[in-house]
This record gives sequence, structure tokens and C-alpha cells, in this order.
Amino acid sequence: MTHTEITQNALLGQAVGDAFGVPVEFMYRKEVRSLNLRDMVGKEDKLPFFSKWGHMIPRGVWSDDTSMTVASMASIISHHGQIDWEDHLRQFNSWWTESKYCCQYAPFGLGGNTSVALHWYRMGRPALECGGKGLMDNGNGALMRILPFSLHCIFRGMDTEETVRVISNGSAITHGHDISKMSCLIWTEFLRSLAEGKSPDEAVAHVESLPYGRWFSEEALGALDVIMRRETRALTENDIGQTGYVVDTLYSAFYSLLHADSFEESILNAVNLGYDTDTAGAVTGMAAGILYGQDGIPQRWMDRLRKREELEQYARDFAACYPES
Repeated sequence: MTHTEITQNALLGQAVGDAFGVPVEFMYRKEVRSLNLRDMVGKEDKLPFFSKWGHMIPRGVWSDDTSMTVASMASIISHHGQIDWEDHLRQFNSWWTESKYCCQYAPFGLGGNTSVALHWYRMGRPALECGGKGLMDNGNGALMRILPFSLHCIFRGMDTEETVRVISNGSAITHGHDISKMSCLIWTEFLRSLAEGKSPDEAVAHVESLPYGRWFSEEALGALDVIMRRETRALTENDIGQTGYVVDTLYSAFYSLLHADSFEESILNAVNLGYDTDTAGAVTGMAAGILYGQDGIPQRWMDRLRKREELEQYARDFAACYPES
């Protein structure tokens, strides 16, 4: 695949998964499964259930996950393929306060850790010191938007050591704890393997083989024990909490992909795990988009996706910053 194809497939996959999950966000697993959703729904569908966004957000609208991903792509595009950490927070702040990079007229879904990071940024703290470093600062808000930094490392052909530095910084601007950083690195290396044409099983074998103890704390290694024990393929639903914790989101994406044979099945698996459904769908969608390609995304879902052409243009402009070798 070309850089443009990889970027478009991943970004559209993320946006579709995000939009599919929005209407049932914060509903628990049993509740979501009882709905047997197969199509994108929204407020115009007069939904027969109650959720935070289901009666407020139109079908096909993507959330903060994709908005912040696009904001980072826009920053990298404006810097011609280079990363300016301060500008990423500047663009995140523009998303939240000026409604830039939104799928509709206003932003929604700002997470607590990201909100605090933006506060510190506005107070003048350096970007790389804005993310919380406590154990409780490990929401999934960095993982959900890590795609542009992952692709930056992949397209530049960075080795693992350099990738660790970039991805750790990409997490730290909003989530500075090692658990978040390590989760983002694991996902980046998984995406790298898929972009190289490897199967999900081969990609899992790659991420399970890396020497994480060289870069991350014992606390992070313990939190991500499934990876460290090389038991990712053995994950069950009972191993995945119904939370916004970054490890639960990472595990939900692995589980969803490893128990699917299509893009549609991957997203349905992720969303039906419940709770932070838009982020589970978004993260799973990044990988499923690369794995199955744009043609593998159900057309009925693509037809309902808002601002598709805008996303495709961002993907083309981003990929153009990384000429093919």
C-alpha cells in the first residue's frame, strides 16, 4: 500500500468506528448487546433507548477521538512533516474553544485528562509537561488520537528507539504516565506490522517480542501483563473492563480484531464490549482500516459518515508530507 492508501484507510476506519460507537457511549455491555445494532444510528432515528449522545448527535458524526486525530494531522501538514509539540496542543485547544476540526457545529466528548492538559497549556506550561503523570491519569485519550504520530514514525522508517521517543512524547502532551506511553507504543508497532502487510497474528507476535523493560517502568509492565506474558491471543471478554482505562481500550481492540474476519465484525466486536464505545470503535477502526482497506468498510456505513471528503483530503495532504522512497 502507498502512504496515501494507508493513511486514508486508517483515518476513515477510525472515523467510521468512532461514529458507529457514539450513540451507545457509556452504555454497558449487556445493554449495548441487547440492541443488536448493525447500522449507524443517531438522533434522527428516534432511538428506543437512552444514552448520553443517542438523542443529541446525528448519525455518522465522529467525536473527539477523530477530531483530535485530524488536529494533529493538520499540525504536521502545516509543519511539512515535522512535529511541533506546542502546536499540537494549540490545535487541540482550537478544536475545543473554536470548534475547529469538528464533525458538526461544536465539539463534544472532551476527556478529563485532556481537559486538565489543555488548562496547563493555557497557563503556559511546556507542551511535553502538560499531561498528567499519576496512575489515575491513564485514560485512553492519547491512544485514541495517536494515529498521526504512529504514521509519522512508520513513514519515516524510524527504528524502535526513535519510535519510543516520538510516541512517548505524543502521549505525554495529554497523558504523561508510562502506562499510556507504553500502550501507545504497542499500538503503533501493531499498526506498523499491519502496514507492512503482516497478519494480525504476526503483528501481535511482533508487539509481544519487544523489550519494553528497556523503556518503561515496572508499573507499566505490570499493567500490561497480557502483552508481557505473550497471552494477547488468549484475551477473553472477562479480561476487558468496561472503563475508559487505556489498557482496557487497547485490549478491547486486540480482542475485537483477533476474533473477526472483516472490518464490520471487528467494529461490532469492539462496540459490543460496551462503555467507551466510540473510542473502542475508533482505535479498532484504525487497524481494521489498514487490514481490510477502504473497500472492506461496509458501504452503508460509509454512506452515513459525515465529512468523508474532508477526512480524505486531510489523509492525502498528510501522506504527501512523507514522499515514497
